[in-house]
Amino acid sequence: MLTIETNQYTFWQEKPHFLLHSDTENFWVMYVIEDGDCNYQIGDQAGEAHRATILLCPPQVEFKREVIHPLTFHFVRFTFTSHFFKDQDLSGHFAQANARILEDCSYLRQLEYCPSAEVAALQNHFMADIFNTELYRKLFEQHHPTIHSAAIREAVTFMANHYQDQITINEVAREIGWSSAYFSRRFKSEAGITPVQHLERLKLRAVQQLLITTDLPIDTVAVKAGYSDGYYLSRKFSACMHTSPSDFRRNHQI
Repeated sequence: MLTIETNQYTFWQEKPHFLLHSDTENFWVMYVIEDGDCNYQIGDQAGEAHRATILLCPPQVEFKREVIHPLTFHFVRFTFTSHFFKDQDLSGHFAQANARILEDCSYLRQLEYCPSAEVAALQNHFMADIFNTELYRKLFEQHHPTIHSAAIREAVTFMANHYQDQITINEVAREIGWSSAYFSRRFKSEAGITPVQHLERLKLRAVQQLLITTDLPIDTVAVKAGYSDGYYLSRKFSACMHTSPSDFRRNHQI
């Protein structure tokens, strides 16, 4: 659940300095920097902010800041609740603004001097989109991590091509010439999850696709997705998806 109500939006162009070296607000405060640099300290988080940096300061937390080079930025004061972010992610350097977030900010700027109920609703929408864009980035990276090791990339490709053959992690490790223990450690370090978890995700995605797009019996779906039989598949699927394969298929029929 994510709710936002925008209290104030202001676009500052080439601000040479802050009138207040530090401030404490009753609202959340966000800076999205388009140009320039500044030093900041928000609670115990400190650093230097540059172009595309998004700074976030919670209510009743001191925000110290000092301009290094004239600062062009979007300032937003708002109320905010969300269960999707950890507290430590919501203070200091929140994210880097990508093209979509900068587009949201450009819309906010265009609406800056147009007060109305409709404009307030749009401001809240664009602010929510900034948070949702960052949430999507985090989730995408969890499911599609950047793999730097050529050997791990080779293992990922092997699993994608052979998950339906009921391969084991030992077989995957042998394919790249590593022990299973070393492979598991390196894989988790690179991908953030174990190779067993990655393999299970591949198989469950295949199961979902087969359940939705075919009318194959569960036992056949199981074999095509790399499971030994329909009973084992049903247990794994229900534990991970919190619904049975048959109910999942029924709910997705069109």
